Amino acid sequence: MLKKSLLNYLIILLFSLNGCDDFYNFEANKLDKKAKELIESSELAKNTDEKINILSNALKNVEKIQNKYPKTKIARLHRKISKISNLNSEIDNLKILSSKQKLEEKKNENVNKIKKNIDLAKMEFRNGNKYKSSLNLLNAAEYSIEQIGDTRTKSRLSNEISELRFLLNDKEKSYENLINSEKYINEIYTDIPKKIKNLSKVYELLHFLNKKDKQKKVEEKIYLIINNEITNNDNKAVAFLEIAKTNLLIKNIDKVKVDLKKSSKLAEKSTTYLDIAKILYKINDIEQCKLFLNKAKDTAKLRDQEFWIVRELINIAIFENSIHLNKKSNKTLMDAKKYILKNLDGRIFIELISAFAKINNLDQAKELLNLMNPGYEKAMAMSLIGKAFANKKDSSVMEYFLNEALNMAPNLIGGKYALGLPGFSTKGRVFMEVAKTYALVGNFKKSHKLLGLIESDRFYKEGISAVIIIQSHKDKDGAKKLALDMLEQGGKIIDNKFIGQIVYAQAISGDIKNSLKNLKIMKLGFDYSQALINIANHISLQRADHLI
Repeated sequence: MLKKSLLNYLIILLFSLNGCDDFYNFEANKLDKKAKELIESSELAKNTDEKINILSNALKNVEKIQNKYPKTKIARLHRKISKISNLNSEIDNLKILSSKQKLEEKKNENVNKIKKNIDLAKMEFRNGNKYKSSLNLLNAAEYSIEQIGDTRTKSRLSNEISELRFLLNDKEKSYENLINSEKYINEIYTDIPKKIKNLSKVYELLHFLNKKDKQKKVEEKIYLIINNEITNNDNKAVAFLEIAKTNLLIKNIDKVKVDLKKSSKLAEKSTTYLDIAKILYKINDIEQCKLFLNKAKDTAKLRDQEFWIVRELINIAIFENSIHLNKKSNKTLMDAKKYILKNLDGRIFIELISAFAKINNLDQAKELLNLMNPGYEKAMAMSLIGKAFANKKDSSVMEYFLNEALNMAPNLIGGKYALGLPGFSTKGRVFMEVAKTYALVGNFKKSHKLLGLIESDRFYKEGISAVIIIQSHKDKDGAKKLALDMLEQGGKIIDNKFIGQIVYAQAISGDIKNSLKNLKIMKLGFDYSQALINIANHISLQRADHLI
C-alpha cells in the first residue's frame, strides 16, 4: 500500500514538473516573440533615439528570460548566440551615433546663427549703423567659439568679446561673456599660468563693469589657485605678478605693492626678477627697480648654459635701454658678449648683434659680425640689424645691411635634424625678414618684389601675411588690391589661417564689404572666431562715439 502511494506521488510530481517546464517555455517564448517584434520595429524607426528606446525595451525582455527562465530552450539559445551582449553592443553604437548627431545638429544650429548674424552685420553696415554691425559680428563670434575644443582659447576669445562689448557700451552682454569665460577657465586643468592670466583679465573687466561682488569672488579664486594649485615658488611668484599687472591697469596700486612683495620673496629666476623690475618702474619705484634688475643679472649668470645666460641678459639690456638706462644697457650687453665668446652659437650671435643694433651700438654689432663665418646666421644677423635701423628711420644704414643680408643668404636647407626639427629654406627665411623690413618703411614695391623671389611656400605665406597687415595700416588702397589678388592667385598657400589674415587686413584698410564677404570661405575654428572679433573691432573703430 505504501509503495503504491509513493508511486502515485512520483507520477503526480513528474506531471507537475513537466507542466512547469511547459509554462516556463511558454512564457519565455512569449517574451522572445515580443523582443523580436521590438527589434523589427527598431529597424523601421528613423530617429536614432527612438531606435535606442525600442531596442532597450527589447533588451529588457531578453534579460527577463535569463533572469526568470534560465533553463528554457530559448534562454540556452540566447546564451549560445550572445543575444544580450550583441543587443548591448548595438545600443552602445547607436548611443555614440546619437551623440555625434546631436553635436552635428548643434553645430548646424550654430552655423545658421552665425550666418544670420553676419548677414545682419552686412545689412547694418550698408545702412550706416556700424554700432549694430559690430554687435552682430560679436554675436556670431560667440556662437563660433562653441566649435572650438581648447578651453584656454575659448576663455581668451570670450574675454576679447567682452572687452569689445564693454567699449561698445553693451554692458549686460559683456558681463555674460565674462561668465562664459569663467566657465571655460574652470575646465582648464593643466595650464595653470594661462588659467591665472585669463582669470586676471576677467577680474579686470569686472572692475570696469563695476561688478564688485563678482570681482571679489574672482579675486579670491585667483589667490586660492596660486596658494593651493601652484607648488613651485617661482611659478607662484609669476602668478602674483600676473594679478599685480592687472591691478596696475585698474590703478589699484596698494594691491600691486602687496603682490610685488609676495612675488619678490618667492622669485628664483632671472625672468621673474626682470618682470618685478618692470612693474616697479611703472609704479615709479626706481631704486627698487634698479635693485631687481641687478638681481635679474646676477641670477642670469648662474645659469649653466651660455645660451640662456646671454638671452636673459639681452632681455634685461633691452628693458634698461627702454627706460633710458643707456650706459647700464650697454654694460649688460658687454657682459653678455663675454659669455658668447665661450660658445659661438650662431642663434645667440644673431640675437646679441640685433640687441647691440637696437641700443645703437653699431660698432659692437659690426665687431661680432666679423667673428661670424659667411652663411645663413650672418645673413639673418644683418637682416635684423637692418630692421633695427629701419625702426630708427636711418634708411642708409638699413639699406646697407639689408643688401648685405640678401647677397649673403645661402640657398640651402637648414634645420636641427638631430633634434627632430624639420628643414627650412635659409634663403626664404632671410628674404622674408628683409621683405618685412621694407614693408615697415613703406617700400611695398621692393617688399613685394622680394616676396616674389621666395620659393618656399612656408616663408612666402608667412611673409605675405605680415606684409599685408603692415600695408593695410600704411597704404590702404594697395592693401585692398593685394588682398583681392592673393585670394584669386594664392593657390595652395590659401588656408584658413591665411584667409583670416586677408579678411583682417581688409578690415584694417576699410574694405569691410569684402572682409565680410570672404568670411564665407573660412572654416569654423580659432582663426574664424578671431577674424570675426577683428572685423567687429575695426568697424567699431570707425565710429567717433563708440567709447564710454
